[in-house]
Amino acid sequence: MKVLCLDEVTLHKGHGGYYLIISAPELGIVLDVLKDRKKACLGEWFQARGTEWCAHVETYCADMWDAYHEAAQDYLPNAQSVVDRFHVMKNLNDALTTARRSIQKQAEAPTQELLKGSRWLLVKNREDLSDEEQKKLHAVLQASPILKKCYDLKEAFREWFNQSLSREQADTKLSDWLRQVDETGILALKSFVKTVMNWRDRILNYFNGRYSNGFAEGVNLKIKLINRRAFGYTNFANFRLHVLVAFNPLSR
Repeated sequence: MKVLCLDEVTLHKGHGGYYLIISAPELGIVLDVLKDRKKACLGEWFQARGTEWCAHVETYCADMWDAYHEAAQDYLPNAQSVVDRFHVMKNLNDALTTARRSIQKQAEAPTQELLKGSRWLLVKNREDLSDEEQKKLHAVLQASPILKKCYDLKEAFREWFNQSLSREQADTKLSDWLRQVDETGILALKSFVKTVMNWRDRILNYFNGRYSNGFAEGVNLKIKLINRRAFGYTNFANFRLHVLVAFNPLSR
């Protein structure tokens, strides 16, 4: 097993805790479902696999939940840590939303009305917008130069992830992007910059093999569908069994 994805799923939004889904994207299977996402729980799972199994893992992908990385560091001696690009972009989109809300709150009535309901126009990939949505986005960005700057920086960061770069090249371009953000002085982006600085090496590790939690995100969507079809699960053991059967053909 060379690559692992660690990602949580919650079946009842706003209620209950998280289950940790451990998957192997190279094999297209779910390895296990753990009852929580705490370090101790994941550590016990690694320990049960044994030192030889853990030593063969070369890469693991996860979001910025400390428990995943701390447990992996303890039990996966040869694995590089990759912070999932989609979770990084979610953080940046949240920062953009914060900036938009602040601008909207302080703007005059016509601009407030224009910016109302524009969140998805701003966070959605630009190439995925319809012609009508493109026009609306243009009007929104024209209404606020500061918001346009935030949006352009967001798109530049997304494009950075999409480029075929070596890790060294990616590091150089990231430094340039961070400098541009600093020069704007936009407060809403400061929290994101802090996040990037805290996880910089693990974000950059993406460029070593372009690993992400894309497979895990697809797994989570299917798990939520399984949960809806069953009208929810009250027994964790039953839920775990149904997920393992659904994603592991040999277990059927």
